[in-house]
Amino acid sequence: MQNLHAEVGIAQLSKNGEELCGDNVDIVRTPESTIIVMSDGLGSGVKANILATLTTKIASVMLKRGIALEDVVNTVAETLPVCRQRKIAYSTLHIIKISPDGQTTVVEFDCPSTFLVRRGKVIEFPTKEKLVSGKIIREGELCLQEDDILVAVTDGVLHAGIGGLLKLGWGWTGVAAQLADECNESSDAETIGQHLINCCEGYYMGCPGDDSTSLVVKMRYPQQLTVFTGPPADAALDEQLVRQLLSAPGKKVVAGGTTAQIVSRITNCPLKMDLTCYDPQIPPIGYLEGIDLVTEGILTLNAAVDRLSNTKNLRSSTKRDGATLLAKLFNNADKIRVFAGLAVNPAHQNPYFPLQMNLKAQVLTKLNSVLQEKGKAVSIEWI
Repeated sequence: MQNLHAEVGIAQLSKNGEELCGDNVDIVRTPESTIIVMSDGLGSGVKANILATLTTKIASVMLKRGIALEDVVNTVAETLPVCRQRKIAYSTLHIIKISPDGQTTVVEFDCPSTFLVRRGKVIEFPTKEKLVSGKIIREGELCLQEDDILVAVTDGVLHAGIGGLLKLGWGWTGVAAQLADECNESSDAETIGQHLINCCEGYYMGCPGDDSTSLVVKMRYPQQLTVFTGPPADAALDEQLVRQLLSAPGKKVVAGGTTAQIVSRITNCPLKMDLTCYDPQIPPIGYLEGIDLVTEGILTLNAAVDRLSNTKNLRSSTKRDGATLLAKLFNNADKIRVFAGLAVNPAHQNPYFPLQMNLKAQVLTKLNSVLQEKGKAVSIEWI
């Protein structure tokens, strides 16, 4: 049975007048689980941001190393001080740990209850209270299914509109009602989270009275992308690589003119160029039967990396140039496999220079770094 993928979307608002958000979210993906830690620092601004970041880093690093959940909560509870005046912890702790089979553990300490959206209905994620280091936490387990959605928010979301448009604030039930209208099978995590924060800002009438964060997790099967860029060092491997590309699951991309000619020759399918989507800085795209996108190589890959740095603009962009289309495929994929040919291109590499000085290697290294920061599973095979 294929493993599920936890798609994560995060949207935030900083308190009016503050540059930094006092909430922090840290995501760690390992072969065994996806670990998400969210914290709301007491107050706002720099101090709150530091407290929240400290909390998420302690918890996520310990969980990544396989330390038991109870020991993690115990360490965080003992490490963080308590405000003398208000007698509350300096930051909250919200942990969501999801296994590939959907088995999920949620831990809540001084934070709003987690929303679970299943088949259009919104309920509270089931938890039970327990005592850890003298502090009451809520902990629960549930096996999530495809299209299940988890939503965690900080207090700022629940308090939206308090004393203004909404006398008692938006509240848990108000957010739940919004999620019931918002979530469906076609909704993605990032869009749900951003819409929730947009509503939150509206209730604050554009002047947020508190830092606000929405964290959305949607369970779905992973989307895969395979990219073939550059001829292999040994031309005898051409056919083998093309067959691997065509048999790979998910979307398929060919990046590079020579690479496209190889695929065209082996598949006996004509390569057609599209000159209608003109961009003076990006070479035109092409079409090959069985391939989802055909682009030029280095220039397009490098431009795609730049576009990936601004996800919001990328998602809303209607451009049809090769770099934008390629960046969208990268952004939508969860598992990315790259076949990178080692044949020397005199325009990009001196044959006497090491691989590290290869322009393509530099671009792919940068791409790998950007994609991994976004939580993607990436493998680059040099051939």
